Amino acid sequence: MKKYLFLVFCVLVFLFPGCTKKQAKPNILLITIDTLRRDHLGCYGYPLDTSPFIDSLAKHGVVYKNVVTPLPLTDGSHATILTSLHPLAHQVIRNATSLKDKAETIAEVLKKNGYYTIGTIAAFHLSHKYNFNQGFDSFSDTWDKNIKYNEHWFRVAESVNKSLFEQIDEYLEKHKKDEKEKDKPLFIWVHYYDPHTPYVNRKEITFESYEKDKKRYPFINYDKEIRYTDEQFKKLYGYLEEKGLSETLLTCITADHGEQLGDHGGSAVHHDFYSETTFVPLIFHGYNIPNRKIIEEFVSTMDIAVTLLGRANLNFEKPGHMHGINLLDPKGYPKPVPTREFLVIGDPAFVRSIQWLSVPYSYILNFDYMYKQWFVVRGAENSGLADRLIPVPQGAWREEYLEKSDKVVVDIAYPEALRSGLYFGVLRFDVEKDNGFSVGYRIGPANSKATYSFTDKKPGMVTITAIFPATPLDRLSGVIQRKKETRIANLKYALLPGEDALKYIMNIPGRIEAENRIFTNLKTQRKFKTGDELYNLESDLAMIKNILPGSGGDSPVSPALKERVVKSKKGIFESLRFYREETKKILGASSADKPLTDEEKKMLKSLGYL
Repeated sequence: MKKYLFLVFCVLVFLFPGCTKKQAKPNILLITIDTLRRDHLGCYGYPLDTSPFIDSLAKHGVVYKNVVTPLPLTDGSHATILTSLHPLAHQVIRNATSLKDKAETIAEVLKKNGYYTIGTIAAFHLSHKYNFNQGFDSFSDTWDKNIKYNEHWFRVAESVNKSLFEQIDEYLEKHKKDEKEKDKPLFIWVHYYDPHTPYVNRKEITFESYEKDKKRYPFINYDKEIRYTDEQFKKLYGYLEEKGLSETLLTCITADHGEQLGDHGGSAVHHDFYSETTFVPLIFHGYNIPNRKIIEEFVSTMDIAVTLLGRANLNFEKPGHMHGINLLDPKGYPKPVPTREFLVIGDPAFVRSIQWLSVPYSYILNFDYMYKQWFVVRGAENSGLADRLIPVPQGAWREEYLEKSDKVVVDIAYPEALRSGLYFGVLRFDVEKDNGFSVGYRIGPANSKATYSFTDKKPGMVTITAIFPATPLDRLSGVIQRKKETRIANLKYALLPGEDALKYIMNIPGRIEAENRIFTNLKTQRKFKTGDELYNLESDLAMIKNILPGSGGDSPVSPALKERVVKSKKGIFESLRFYREETKKILGASSADKPLTDEEKKMLKSLGYL
């Protein structure tokens, strides 16, 4: 019998030599493209040729059509992609917020299990300063300022690739020389930022369909940025092939959030909860992934890290990392996706709303207001702006020159023609004699306001720029509070479309210096009407028609829809309580239970969290 069993074993080894060998783990490439709308990719049906290389991978991979980000914001969304945790659990719900050490990342798990880990990012708020290098052997967040189009807060894809190629070469050198590194598989996270504002007009990129119908594509520079990123991604992939790293390569392509491009009253913004911002692409390719599978079911970016780890036969080790599910079976084929409900939150600095996605409905609980931003800069005339400024119309400003008050109020309503998209209100005036004054904005019927006081007492020019989506509820309302004997003159204003305003803002001399500008949170009406919203996703994925009256809906709500609203509200607050407890498990009780400041309590109450 022993001889017989030995003979069978030898035959098996001869016929299947790989069965006695340890299966190689895949090299993993995670691509996150900032501000990438799924519906602007060819593989999701976009008519312009924005993504030929990504489309070629999608043809031989798995494409998920309905992927929800739980927070349409760069830092919070990326923290979720890397940890498979909901933002309320990992607590990165604002940009430039540190990822906690206790929140385990995919890079940490892979590194512990024999991977060499590389990270390369393009935006400063994903840098090591905010702990996004957690778990990486090699992490690049330094800017190559010699490459064209670089700005102070991000670097272009060409610069990202340049750093990444150096990191890959360093890995290969270790791989060759060090026996311990010899069999190490590779994990790479690459973050490209280019589709984010400001959109560069890349004149070398042209689209045939655009030349035939320019009116159909008003945000063509956004599409050019996607094509540019696609080309740089192709160069990266080619480099991995050239270096012999693509044979067992598993590639995942996704985004942190989308972008409003004239949708729902906003342009070049992504803070609100509509399909153009909360749905992102998700594509898996390579390493036994099947050809051209399109998955219609709703999934989440919380599923990404769990799924990638699953392909390496690994999982998160720390408790609580179960908010995502593994989308692929051990052979790389898509698993059946259970029906789930999703809680989507916003950065409290911009959005006072919470979304509950319960297919086929999206319910948005609005807390009436949205924060906007404005800044003030002393001086800094700009030749590009001078021609756009016009005198403030008579009757649109008044002086309340009383013994008790020394005030100038400028109140300009947006013309009907401009009441959609993102417009920048600019107010400029000269200070002929300066004995001290303050400037501020009052926006919307809520009469919210904030002021900034100038105390340097220097005569000269002052320019105020307010940034907010223009709706019928918004007005450009500036308030100049003067001290006695201060004299102002030459009040002028301009309402600039987003792209023009960005050019102006980018070219303000001294705009980086803190003494020349101030960012302040303001509240303003955030929608045409401020009631809650309910959308049917199946019949209207574009989320154009709200079916609740009082917020754009035209007809009474049926008992069934009323019940849907009640269930959605219940789901929201049950989830908030659940994730509060999850925070204690993941980050520790001391973090979750430390006393809140008065300011934090006020913020949480306004959001409905308390």
